[in-house]
Amino acid sequence: MPSRVSPEREGLDAQRQEVAHALAGYLQKKKRKPASEIQIYADRIRSGEHDDFMRQISFALQDQSRLIMADLGGEPAEAQSPGITTLLLMHDANVQHKSAPSRQGQQRARQDPQTVLASLDQMVASQKEESFVTIPEPYLPCTASLESLEVIKLSHLTTETHHRGKSLFIERIGPLIETSILTLGAVKDVDGDAEAIEIYHADPHLADMLPPSTLFFLKEPFLTLGINGKSVIRVDHPTDVVDIDSLPKSLSSIASDQSATLTALEWKEIGNGYFTKQEYFKAGQAYQSALKAGAEDRLRLDVSRNLARVELALGKYEAARMSAIAAVSNDGSDPNLKALDVKAYFRAASASYQLRDWEQCEADLQKLLVLSPNDDDGVRLLGRVQARLSEQETESYDFLQLVKRLSRQQPRVDIADFTKRTLIGSSKGRGRGLYAAEDIKLGELILVEKAFVATFEWESTTSSTKVYDVRPKKFDGFPAALWQGIVQKMQHTAPQTVAEISRLTGRYSGLGSKTLRVDGSQVVDAFQIHDIIAANAFAIPSPAKTQKTEAFGVMKTILPAGADSAKAMNVPDNCALFQYASLVNHSCLPNATRMFIGDAMVLRATKGIAKGEEILHAYVLPSLGVTQRQMRTEAVWGFRCDCKLCEADTKESEEVRERRAAAEEEAGRLANDIVTHLADAAQRSNIIRQAERLYARLKGTFDPALYEGLPRGGTTPIQAALAQVYCLRGEQSRCKTMIVEAFDCLGWTLSLHKAGGEARDLLSSKASYQTRACEEMVGLLGTACRMLRENKKDRKLAEQVRELARTIYIALNSVDNGIGGIDAELDSSRKMASLPLR
Repeated sequence: MPSRVSPEREGLDAQRQEVAHALAGYLQKKKRKPASEIQIYADRIRSGEHDDFMRQISFALQDQSRLIMADLGGEPAEAQSPGITTLLLMHDANVQHKSAPSRQGQQRARQDPQTVLASLDQMVASQKEESFVTIPEPYLPCTASLESLEVIKLSHLTTETHHRGKSLFIERIGPLIETSILTLGAVKDVDGDAEAIEIYHADPHLADMLPPSTLFFLKEPFLTLGINGKSVIRVDHPTDVVDIDSLPKSLSSIASDQSATLTALEWKEIGNGYFTKQEYFKAGQAYQSALKAGAEDRLRLDVSRNLARVELALGKYEAARMSAIAAVSNDGSDPNLKALDVKAYFRAASASYQLRDWEQCEADLQKLLVLSPNDDDGVRLLGRVQARLSEQETESYDFLQLVKRLSRQQPRVDIADFTKRTLIGSSKGRGRGLYAAEDIKLGELILVEKAFVATFEWESTTSSTKVYDVRPKKFDGFPAALWQGIVQKMQHTAPQTVAEISRLTGRYSGLGSKTLRVDGSQVVDAFQIHDIIAANAFAIPSPAKTQKTEAFGVMKTILPAGADSAKAMNVPDNCALFQYASLVNHSCLPNATRMFIGDAMVLRATKGIAKGEEILHAYVLPSLGVTQRQMRTEAVWGFRCDCKLCEADTKESEEVRERRAAAEEEAGRLANDIVTHLADAAQRSNIIRQAERLYARLKGTFDPALYEGLPRGGTTPIQAALAQVYCLRGEQSRCKTMIVEAFDCLGWTLSLHKAGGEARDLLSSKASYQTRACEEMVGLLGTACRMLRENKKDRKLAEQVRELARTIYIALNSVDNGIGGIDAELDSSRKMASLPLR
């Protein structure tokens, strides 16, 4: 007797059939997909082996219908799930990864160039439809020299295999297409066998370096499946590509069998021609060819000087300085050579300035000015570099001017780093951290650092991209432009800087801090850089905005069927990596706060920091609930915060946390209403009593034993509103009591009794108490200032309070931009407006 199928099973089978049919119809009508491709997805859904995929597709199809109906009705609506194209790509990546072990070691099939080029067109179409990248299991870049590798042919490749100790000698065919962070192309070997190739983080001048028909080596090739499900040679580390035949064949206009016999002078003239046309990469190749062809004496100096100019334009600053110094004749007897030496020194100084080696830049310029004391360019650059030297020694920054100069056209600042107040040390359980090298007062500058690389969304079409990472088996949004920018820059960066960046913490250690230069290139592990960015990068605001931002890491993007759209990908538009500030560890009760000016981070103390104390700032917004804070730190940075505040919060019952959250939300609304309609609220005793009862209710949610020594920041908004009401009603004693109590709840002792000393002396940390600094502190002090001005004997104290408000404003905002508005508020003694931060 046949077994009976359960109703649940029948219902699920029916759902699979329905979703498979609906998806097939969508792909046929909307996407014009070929029948063979549609059948693959339909069969997978019907098989029952991919029910998660089926449910996501089902939800996405419903979402699509909802958006269409909303559009027809003229209603605004946002998608609540990834697009169907994205889901298909994610699913394909997942299937390919799971099936990789079964394919490993299989012999690849021979392909003719026409077939591969046709396949390349399909790959490009898929990428244009949806920017998407799969990150495989990390593997090391080749660290062996080319001459030590065995040369093999395409026919020797096997699938899902890293061919260690081998290299391919291949020829580029067809076009190179840049898409997202990868470049798609095709190659063939001497047997006419062909294959597609994906090169990630390629040199921006790859098309010039490898024009059609160029022969080159590929070290330790990896054969896998591409985005279209067909075989492809994947190159994640750009230094695995070595062009060994660049002289005649990379310069198409002169490629010939006789080109190798060109003289150094002929190569120089060819380079000059390319330079005139602003084809700097080709010009550089020609100048290099001139040096290899034996340029001597004056010709060698001319070529080296020209090469330095080209390398400056290409951003190869280390090489540019070496070429410029090689162009110095040190012959003061010849006026012409003396003038050319001035040019060489200026190019050397310009390269040193871009390398942020201020002392070397100044030394180069001093030599220039000995030869030509009135050289305008040299004098101007000397002024700039001396300003940088002053900044790094004396923190003499003009933050207001820096902010005013920012724009979308110029989002980066020209400043030196200031780090002398901090030292790197070992932090228990956290790896490395930054420590105070001296006592630092509230509001004082801790450090200023310009980003190693910063990217802004309007500068790149690949600022972020969808990524499937096979390790956590999750789909992430990732700042692709930042990743690519760092990988490319590190290939032309001094080994010391490469080592410092590589020492930053990441999930995958890769090459560690070891630096290797092989076959003329600095070896960089792209996967290691990916994980360093994930754990250490920061979101930064656009120049016109001033909001505070989180450290971000990788933003999770996967959306299960029916998930909250708030969990969708939220990759910051602009982001940056800092090699020094990235060492600052997290605390939910930080002693420092950060702000960004363009691509620079400014870190200030939000309390007094003693010499030897660790510098800490909050990776996530401290105002978030403990569950959100811990989920965020665990998901992104791999640790679960166990600070005393998190410990206290987690010991509370869920009922207490919910009750407090509801009271905080209600108190926040009432506080906003009171401040917005202050004069009216001050006349209504019922509103004041309601606020007082709400404050008492909120304060009662904190267990005194559990929160002993910990701040209770959720009470501050309603305290600040009540203080303003009491001040306006002339109830000075109640006003003062409320302000002092508000600071007490944040872990501070505020003295409003006697003037004298510095403004900071009015505020001190409570004994054995952790503190919190928040925006409302400035408003509370503004209220205190107005209250104290009412009595003649307290006006000196009022000015001290005013200065303390300014100090805290700067501590919280890191820069004093906008403080004029605060001063105007404080100068209006009867005006009871709130004092919002920028």
